[in-house]
Order: sequence, then structure tokens, then C-alpha cells
Amino acid sequence: MKRLLVLKTIINILFALAVIPAIFGLPFILMTAIMPDRIPFSLNGDGDKFANIHGAELIIALLAVYISYVLLVYAVYLFKKVLESFKKKRFFDEAVIVSFNQMGKAIILSWIIGTLPTAYFSLLQGKASVSLGFNNSLFTLGLGFFFIVLSDVFLMAKQQKEENDLTV
Repeated sequence: MKRLLVLKTIINILFALAVIPAIFGLPFILMTAIMPDRIPFSLNGDGDKFANIHGAELIIALLAVYISYVLLVYAVYLFKKVLESFKKKRFFDEAVIVSFNQMGKAIILSWIIGTLPTAYFSLLQGKASVSLGFNNSLFTLGLGFFFIVLSDVFLMAKQQKEENDLTV
């Protein structure tokens, strides 16, 4: 249980730190849409892919990145809830199974929404390239599918446990 407490503490800190940009992100995007000249720094996130984007395209790209980020924060929140259930020794609770499934779907949806602006603007600027390898993008997608599979495994384990409880 000591490791669970360490993990729970780390996730609580991560969640608290992740919520801050989620809170200030939407007002920043609105400020970018309404008063772009009042922003005291340049927007060149993700290398130089967003450097030449202005106006409505920039707002749409920022909204996509923001939604992607909020979905990841939601997945961390669900993981936090799962760890609280584990602390209470409720391993095969329905809420745990549903949370694992929702975590996976949120991570996959976040990956899709976060990848779209980068791919679109790379194609638009003629800098599109396909490369295979182990990178954060594939890891994130794999993590999403992992949580969905973990949800299925926990569901099967719960059914096995219920069957075993009936035979005793």
C-alpha cells in the first residue's frame, strides 16, 4: 500500500498542476481571438508549425490543442478516482471499470484532436512527412488502448470473482 500512496500523491500533484493551464487556457484563447495585439509574447508552439498561422485558423488550432489538453486532464482526474477506490480496496468496483474505459477513450480522443491541427498545418505548409518510430504520439495512443483493454480485463476478473463467490 506504500507504493499506492506514493503514486496517489504524485497523481494528486500532477492533477493540481495540470488544472492551472486548463483554467487559464480558455481565457487566453478568447484574448487571442479578441485582442491578438495585446498578447506580450509570440505563439510558436510545436516547433514552427503554428508560427505562420493567424486569425481564425490560429483560434481553431488553439481550441483543438486546448480541448486535447483538457481531455488529458480529465483522464488524470479519472485515474485519481481509481486510485482512491484502490486505497479503499475496491478493486473490481463498477466505477473502476467504467473509469478505466473512459480514461482510454479520453486519451485516444485527445490524441486525435491534438494531432489534427499539426497534421493539417503541416500539409498546408507542404512540410508533411511520415516517419515510423517510437515517439510520444504513438505512446499516447497505445496508453489509451491500454486503459480500454485494462477495463475489459477488470470486467472479466469481476465476472470470474462473482462466479467464484456463487460456487462457494
